[in-house]
Amino acid sequence: MEFKNIIFFTAVIFIFSAPVISGGADTPAKRIYVVNGGNGMVTVIDSKKNEAAATVRVGVWPAGIAIDSAGKKAYVANSNPGDNSVSVIDLKSNTVKATVKVGKEPMHAAVNPEVKKVYAAHTKDNTVSVIDTASNKVVNTITVGAAPFDIAAAGKKVYVTNSGEDTVSVIDAVSNKVTATVKCGKGPLGIAVNNTKAYVVNNSDNTVSVIDAANNKITATIKVGRNPWYAAVDAVHNRVYVTNRDDAAISVIDTTNNKIIATIKVGVKPTGVAVDPENNRVYVANHKDISVSVIDAAANKVINTIKLSLTPDSPYAGSPWGIAVY
Repeated sequence: MEFKNIIFFTAVIFIFSAPVISGGADTPAKRIYVVNGGNGMVTVIDSKKNEAAATVRVGVWPAGIAIDSAGKKAYVANSNPGDNSVSVIDLKSNTVKATVKVGKEPMHAAVNPEVKKVYAAHTKDNTVSVIDTASNKVVNTITVGAAPFDIAAAGKKVYVTNSGEDTVSVIDAVSNKVTATVKCGKGPLGIAVNNTKAYVVNNSDNTVSVIDAANNKITATIKVGRNPWYAAVDAVHNRVYVTNRDDAAISVIDTTNNKIIATIKVGVKPTGVAVDPENNRVYVANHKDISVSVIDAAANKVINTIKLSLTPDSPYAGSPWGIAVY
């Protein structure tokens, strides 16, 4: 797959000279955490200023990131085969407080606050590590399908996309057992969930499968753009946002009728996507042109571009991948 052939780069932040359009003076400031695979850094962006507030060094080729708002921590999956760890970031100080060794090539992590656990999916050994948030220890290992890629949690369920066999594994978060395996489209990568539905991004057939969480059945298949990668759910406004890497665009799905209601042009090779429902903003990590697009979700329009630049002393750029809002 394409992510196996990416040239890594190293970056620092500067701000593109586009005008800043905020959500309003009274809207709360958020922090946007951008995982830069090439330089092993997480960039922290102030949503009011649309500029970098901090950088955090993590492991080698970090990819996915998950936020535990209650615990004020972020969990970053370091996918390089020589690393195989999850970095635990304290969100108060923006420093790494622990490094947890997990399985082979973890691509993504998901937080389940109901059971106070973090789940890391490993693409190379077909397992998921269960990390206790209090001790930062692996307390269980669950076997799933072939080449698990992305992972998401809602309620007492955890969903894992198995990119090597076109399925989704459904894990009971209490028993840590796989309770169902759902056949979806071809090459499932990203997954986003709310309490009633899971949205599976099928990279190889340019679709999104919708799974009913009550019965683990596919209820709809939605055609999106070319080479879709990840999705993010806005449960407040009934939207799902899907990154289409070969179109440099975002597909916006209305979850009430599973219809595409907008296509938004963003940067080159958009990968990660994150939603801030409170401020009605969507943030997109553009892997190829090394930037973050800021979308006004009410207008379905890009209102700012935060550019990541080459450093004077390094030939590398950041290769932004995962992204999250806190």
